Amino acid sequence: MVSGFKALGVEAFDATGPTEALEQLRTIRKLNAEEGVVAPYAIVCVIDDVLQGVDQAEYAKVVAGALPAVVVLPGPNGSSGVAVERLRMLAQKAVGSSII
Repeated sequence: MVSGFKALGVEAFDATGPTEALEQLRTIRKLNAEEGVVAPYAIVCVIDDVLQGVDQAEYAKVVAGALPAVVVLPGPNGSSGVAVERLRMLAQKAVGSSII
């Protein structure tokens, strides 16, 4: 899956599970936070299969802030529900009740 993005000139970070995915997201945030450097990453796409079983509290800490924006995409086998659950949580936080 990552090789398809690389073919388009997108920089790709490999992760096969939730621990690796969180570590890669932390690395990207550190790169964006370096002093005197324009944030090199504005959008980070993560395949939802990789986020299955991730600690939601830890994930929320890692993706907090404006940049980079983390977008969860369905995997090659379709959505595992992680993206929908994340959207449900964000909508509930914004509106105050579950609308999805």
